[in-house]
Amino acid sequence: MNVTPKGMRDFLPEDMVLREKVIGTIKDVYQKYGFQPMETPAMETLDTLKAKAGDEVEKQIFIVEDDMGMRFDLTVGLARVVANTSFPRPFKRYQISRAWRKEEPQRGRFREFWQADADIVGTKGMRAEAELLSMAREVLEKLGFKKPVILVNNRKVLETLVKNLNIDERKIEIFRLLDKIDKIGEDEVKKQMEKVIGKKVKELFSAIEIKGNNKKKLEAAKKIDEEAGKELEQIVDLCNFDVEVSLSLVRGMGYYTGPVFEIKLSKEIGSVAAGGRYDELLSVYGQGDYATGISFGIDRLVTLMKKENTEPFARVFVACVKPDIYKDAVKIAEKFRKKGIPTEVDLNERNLKKQFDYANALNIPYIAIVGERELKQKKINLRDMKTGKEKLVSVEEAVKMV
Repeated sequence: MNVTPKGMRDFLPEDMVLREKVIGTIKDVYQKYGFQPMETPAMETLDTLKAKAGDEVEKQIFIVEDDMGMRFDLTVGLARVVANTSFPRPFKRYQISRAWRKEEPQRGRFREFWQADADIVGTKGMRAEAELLSMAREVLEKLGFKKPVILVNNRKVLETLVKNLNIDERKIEIFRLLDKIDKIGEDEVKKQMEKVIGKKVKELFSAIEIKGNNKKKLEAAKKIDEEAGKELEQIVDLCNFDVEVSLSLVRGMGYYTGPVFEIKLSKEIGSVAAGGRYDELLSVYGQGDYATGISFGIDRLVTLMKKENTEPFARVFVACVKPDIYKDAVKIAEKFRKKGIPTEVDLNERNLKKQFDYANALNIPYIAIVGERELKQKKINLRDMKTGKEKLVSVEEAVKMV
């Protein structure tokens, strides 16, 4: 029996309509902010991939040949290209494409997945982070999400904290556990961390578990690391919308060097967008520079939107009362299409009832009925499939109604 490979999916037309809407919206907003499109290969050399991966991600690389593997994210290609190509600074690029990781699939997470990255190379200040968050917020608003939870932190706060507590030799394990708070809960994280750093768990969490508003959290951050706290303060100040400082936010990847952020929409699914500053990553590929970026998880966005979106692809079906009216139906369909309205006509010479059945099966909201009477009056009979009401109108009037 032929089956879909584990962690991979087929996207049927009803899925693709929503996915393309999401991707199109993101692309439009990215371009509006001046980000330029770029595409890199699905495969990279293992040396290129491993330079960024780290121990945990390295195990998840799909190895294709002895020296080649599938990309596990879209930043690897960007870093390689920037290291070998000269661009005016800041260089603002976006890429919306697939990546692959050999890990166990779970809700909202697959082995093959789509990301929508936007990165800024060559800007030291926090204006870059504020612009990325502003852009991400606009994307979500256009997709219908009015109150995203935007969390921000600075990795330098945590780096300095573990150093002050003399536990920085266990830093990787500590950060990896902090990154699991949303998945397994704070109590379980504390329990597991106690095995790593003992009683220092209480000191660690008392420093990052600051209750109250951003002002208190920023004061706490500046006490730990003044520079990092000021960077956070700048981001909060530059964003003319709500962001929440979360001093326990760490982000899993080890290459982050400064501000990090996550955007959440639902408790049942983790972050739908995340990113941060990675100033040292580009030097791994031969050319150091300031860099920061954000990435949307297309699959998670689509999963959340599926609950409320059943939008059909075609908006109008032109139904012929008789088969010999087909040519006239095509001309009418063309008028709808020229106005940007997706429109279908009957290709199978079916009777009127079967044409209605077909339109119903595809959830097409309007049927334009064309018969001899309508043609004589140079009109169509527009049927609203939701209400069942019909109205004799011109195509121009129908376009406005649709």
